[in-house]
Amino acid sequence: MEIYQQVAEFIRREHLLHPGQLIIVGVSGGADSLCLLDCLHRLGYQVLAAHLDHQLRPESPDEAVFVQQVAHSYGLETLVKRVDVKGIEGSSGSLEEKARLARYRFLVQSAKEKGIQYIATGHTADDQVETILMHFLRGAGPSGLRGMLPITRMEDWVGIPEAEGMILIRPLLEITRDQTQAHCAAIGLEPREDKSNLDMSFTRNRVRHQLLPMLETYNLGIRRVLKRTGHVMAGEAELVADLVVKCWGSIVRYRGEHVLAIDVPVFLKQPTAIQRALLREAIASLRPSLRDIGFEIVDQAVNFICKPQRGNRLTIVGELEMLHFADEVLLRDPEASIEFRHYPQLISDHEETISIPGEIQLDHGWTMKTESAQLDQKKRTELMSETYGRVAAFDERSVKKPLSLRPLQPGDRIRSLGMKGRTKISDLFVNHHIPRPARARWPLVVSGDQVLWVVGVRMSNDVRLTDTTQRAIVLRLNQPV
Repeated sequence: MEIYQQVAEFIRREHLLHPGQLIIVGVSGGADSLCLLDCLHRLGYQVLAAHLDHQLRPESPDEAVFVQQVAHSYGLETLVKRVDVKGIEGSSGSLEEKARLARYRFLVQSAKEKGIQYIATGHTADDQVETILMHFLRGAGPSGLRGMLPITRMEDWVGIPEAEGMILIRPLLEITRDQTQAHCAAIGLEPREDKSNLDMSFTRNRVRHQLLPMLETYNLGIRRVLKRTGHVMAGEAELVADLVVKCWGSIVRYRGEHVLAIDVPVFLKQPTAIQRALLREAIASLRPSLRDIGFEIVDQAVNFICKPQRGNRLTIVGELEMLHFADEVLLRDPEASIEFRHYPQLISDHEETISIPGEIQLDHGWTMKTESAQLDQKKRTELMSETYGRVAAFDERSVKKPLSLRPLQPGDRIRSLGMKGRTKISDLFVNHHIPRPARARWPLVVSGDQVLWVVGVRMSNDVRLTDTTQRAIVLRLNQPV
């Protein structure tokens, strides 16, 4: 039959399976999953049927029996499990989402028990169109608008950590729902209709039965248009993902279990599409349980880095917080313990004289290099623009030597660049959300009692470079890789 050829060609083109491969098929009893079961069996794959009774409808036990009977008629083994989805403890989200997670968790567990790596579901071209439209409504980017992929590695599968190493395939993505129903009729199967597919409290059902028919009054080919959009976006998303992988190492200074540090100057040099994709990946890496990271969330995070406003803390999705430290942004779990390696810290509480030129060792591998530099106009302009975050350049004429490095002392103040009055450094720490445990040994560059640089945070206006500066003392803070 034509549908067998179509499915076989799709499997070959997308490299979904090897001939005769062992695979678990999720079978609900509807036309799509029955069609998938029949096609994979007829095409020579070793198939095991798996059915989850969600206990949401009175007829669900009968559907489980029906699936077992169909599988038995093919000589196939069937795995059946009952789960009270409504009664699942510790889960959040809609009933629709709870059922989805329970279904995939069952398929993964079944596959693990049988030593099977591949799981197949009966998602069709119609499901793909609905998914793309739903993602569009929530404000997804290219990775969401591409829809479902023919093959998905489940290492990062949301909400199912045990799915690592499993592979999900969707062999019917180019088959329509009309085709699966016609195929079942042709081979004498009578699919069970899930009455919940008519429940308009589910978003997908409203999209399927209300929104798509309305859109078809504007464009009869809207389904074809949405499918084409998915194909285009899949290519775009693949390209962007490759670029993110290539630049990740240069942009992400550090990746810990609960924190990720972004190099702001390098980040700002990236195209906006890469910035968004990188932040989406960063958020997902710290919050793998998040299924939907919408465009507005990502755009808010990008703007926080690119256009910092007053205050340098932002709480985003999943209660993650972003902290802006001049040339570095931390994306972190606020409940995580402070990891001092992310902050410049003095090794001891003792004041240390700064040698120029020289290099000072700080804690956790941080260093600060110093030099005295003769300036021409070009060098002076470069340093004036570079005096940001981890670089400080003082007009040597304005500095009383020797310079020292020490921790905060009571009453310490600094005249910030561009400001008339003096600011308490303790207030500066609060305003910049420096974690309290990190403040005690935060390095300050001082000349006598005068604070010239709160390292990595704020430089004094009293020693700034001017258009007439001929010689500068330059200090560069370096974080270990």
